[in-house]
Amino acid sequence: MKVVPHRPFFGPLSIMGVALLVLSTSAGAYFAGQHQLRKTLDQTSREHEKVLVELEKVRSENESLRIRAATAEQSVTIGEQASESVRGELVEKENQIAELKQEISFYRGIMAPSEGSEGVSIGRFSISEAGDSRRYQYKLLVQQSSARHDVVTGAARFTIFGQVDGEVRRYALADLSEQVDSESIPLRFKYFQNIEGELQLPEGFEPEGVELSLKSSKRKGFNIDQRYGWLVQKT
Repeated sequence: MKVVPHRPFFGPLSIMGVALLVLSTSAGAYFAGQHQLRKTLDQTSREHEKVLVELEKVRSENESLRIRAATAEQSVTIGEQASESVRGELVEKENQIAELKQEISFYRGIMAPSEGSEGVSIGRFSISEAGDSRRYQYKLLVQQSSARHDVVTGAARFTIFGQVDGEVRRYALADLSEQVDSESIPLRFKYFQNIEGELQLPEGFEPEGVELSLKSSKRKGFNIDQRYGWLVQKT
């Protein structure tokens, strides 16, 4: 027969100890988990803030680039408009200078005779727009000095020269104007004679200038050759 000592508190105390051990372990695990969770959340929050800062920086740089691009585009547009405006003003000034030179030539020719040419000269010559992009109006004034009173007779010839696909091409006025029947336009005047009309340029022809030739019907009369660049006056 075996004798077992009687321990009335051992059973409950063992159970309580085990419970406390489990409780303490669970609590430790819980608090450790909470600590790790807070640490992870803090790290995530910092990374999120860092991403937000980077995003704001990129947005700011993008806005700056957009403004610079818009400014550059506007500057180019303004520059092109300014260049076009300057070119237009230069053409207008050249036209004004050409007109003034022709005015001076006209009055000089009227008042002062030209030796060896019967006092005949070209007072004015101009090419101007006539509405259509390939249609132009021409005007020629032939004059005689006021010191002479003879009737001038002769002929005038127009030749428009330029290029077609890089090749030199020449056209008589009669080839381009319905108002002219022959290559020679008759001259007959005492003081001056106006010659004007319209001409139509062929497609593909790039004009470069006009050659004018005035020749007297007399054997030893005037013989004038003048060359002009293709300077079109704005209407």
